[in-house]
Amino acid sequence: MYKYYKLALSTMESFIYYSKKIGKDFLLCQGPGGNTSIKKGKDIYIKKSGELLNKTNKKTFKKVDFEKISNFYLDAKDDQKFEKSLSIETPFHVLLNKKYVFHYHSLASIIISAIYSKSEMKDIFVKNDILSIPYLRPGYELAKRMVKLNNVKNSNIFFLYNHGVVIKGNNISQIYSQIRKTENLFANHIDYKKLKAITNKILKLKIHNNKIKNPNSNLDYTVFNQKYLFPDHSVFFPNKFEERNKENNKDAILFDPNYLYLNKKLNLTEETYFKALLILFNVIGNNKIKNYIKEEYGEQLRNSEDEQLRIRLNK
Repeated sequence: MYKYYKLALSTMESFIYYSKKIGKDFLLCQGPGGNTSIKKGKDIYIKKSGELLNKTNKKTFKKVDFEKISNFYLDAKDDQKFEKSLSIETPFHVLLNKKYVFHYHSLASIIISAIYSKSEMKDIFVKNDILSIPYLRPGYELAKRMVKLNNVKNSNIFFLYNHGVVIKGNNISQIYSQIRKTENLFANHIDYKKLKAITNKILKLKIHNNKIKNPNSNLDYTVFNQKYLFPDHSVFFPNKFEERNKENNKDAILFDPNYLYLNKKLNLTEETYFKALLILFNVIGNNKIKNYIKEEYGEQLRNSEDEQLRIRLNK
């Protein structure tokens, strides 16, 4: 039923190279987000939960018997994990029958998710052979939906609303080429030059005494409250925003025309996601937010065993 792939060491090295390459591109991956996998011989190597793709090496991945884990997920009924250290998104890496699976959190895809209705993007995705899926909690149900949709219309590209992109294939360089082509497609529908410029600007900003320069004094950050733009928004930075005054919520992030004020010292992962949010907010600007993860679903994800593990691993 399953194909086993015989790969040379150079292929494994190439897989690590491209995993690290997307991990180092902030427009594609932020912090511990994103994951990749390779099927090698009778095993599958899957990125472990909490690991960073920008620091990829062989230890980044968990080696698992492919037939055992395949049978586990074929018989699964819920989000039970095969092995605790594996990524929450392991099921689609196993069930999508290609040698490589690359999943990344393209900032452009998240912006498109937010500002375009699904009907506006439907024909574009169909024309470009992209399978789109409304937001589902990362895990088994999402994987099951992807496989079902793929059985109806075979494609190597999935657009996951308010989440990111998945690309599968048997040629690693072609996968990376497809990642670039997909980003170019997104650039036809958002101001990609602005996205790059804002990303470069915000990544250079320093946090001093728990405050950071406000990159847009005219932006009302409160419009993004209770609207999670992607899963790790709800997991690592669920705080609400408030205009600075004398009676603020102690858990809120405050802002005035000059600065944003944080309520604690951020660790590296929190700072990464905070800056990712500033980038997204400043590119989205005054556009109406048409798709987002509801607060209750974000809280359920954040409180799950899988995400609590990632939070602990990335303190």
